[in-house]
Amino acid sequence: MMNFSMHLRLFLRSFFLQTGWNYVKFQNLGLTYIMMPFLTRLYAQDKEALPAVTTRYLDTFNTQPVMASFCIGALAKKEEAVAQAKSVTDFKERVAEWIGARRGLSITAASIGDRLFWGTLKPLTLLLAIFIWLCLGVNFFEIELLENPLPLDAFCAGAAAFFVYNSVALFVRWEGITIGYNSDEKTCFGLTKFDWNKTIYNAKRLGMVLAAGLMLFGVYYYFKNLALDLHFITRAILVLFFVIISFLTRKLKVPNMYLYLAAVIIFNIACYL
Repeated sequence: MMNFSMHLRLFLRSFFLQTGWNYVKFQNLGLTYIMMPFLTRLYAQDKEALPAVTTRYLDTFNTQPVMASFCIGALAKKEEAVAQAKSVTDFKERVAEWIGARRGLSITAASIGDRLFWGTLKPLTLLLAIFIWLCLGVNFFEIELLENPLPLDAFCAGAAAFFVYNSVALFVRWEGITIGYNSDEKTCFGLTKFDWNKTIYNAKRLGMVLAAGLMLFGVYYYFKNLALDLHFITRAILVLFFVIISFLTRKLKVPNMYLYLAAVIIFNIACYL
């Protein structure tokens, strides 16, 4: 069933998962649209069963759009097992397994995808683009930049950074279908074949390095010609003090509200003096 032609059709349709998104059952319409070519071919000899099968797919479904490819592959494999049931009891057991796979896999894939694609790769791509532009002489800290067009070479180089996100997303969309289809519950339908936590960890550390570099560049740019006085040094020390204290209060599980109130009072006194 899962030949190249079907794989390609499911892959292309996966971009429309969010189509028909609703507050009642979320991505159920998009999932049903994606799976229809597969279901139509699978039940070509039993078209009377297709309405009931489609109803199952119209139930609640919600996951991260890119990671949904693992769900698509796994549900296709499970649906083949349902279609091959030999008895009513066997059919009910396989449907129950299908429902469990859909529910559990969608939650797991959403957790990984939210942290990887939306919480890590998208911000990292933006930081990478800004860093590339700064290296090419496009200084975002200059107001005059708003009045002059961005050089074409700098624009193309910065825009190329966004292919980092797109290349990873397209790879996961394509391979996830195959991996999910060829795997089983023991590997969480292929999700455990990748060290997602390590990937997220390394990407976040890279993002922190780029963000720290941009912050240092900004501090240098704004204060390179500034004469430091006692007021500036005092306020800088206060900022550093509260940053350090925030880490301590987090470990001691002290409510941040008290820290915020103390910071507001002390900064107001410092500004008044």
